[in-house]
Amino acid sequence: ALARRLYEYSRIPFLPVYGGFPVKFRTYIGEPILYNPNVTVEELASKTKIALHSLIRKHQKIPGSICRAFLERFHKEKKKE
Repeated sequence: ALARRLYEYSRIPFLPVYGGFPVKFRTYIGEPILYNPNVTVEELASKTKIALHSLIRKHQKIPGSICRAFLERFHKEKKKE
């Protein structure tokens, strides 16, 4: 509503800044889903969905926060030995 009023007043497109922040991007690879010729496409999709949700629960901080992600980008983590 506020963006619409600003646009109607100034005719300058107004968009809030979101995204494009220099945050760390990490990729996690889970356990392989082994091939089984007896598994249907639906069962394989279900196994994949369960494995993906498991990785999300294990590695993603909920709820997400832009401020926390930005601070993590510049905070030095101590390496675990």
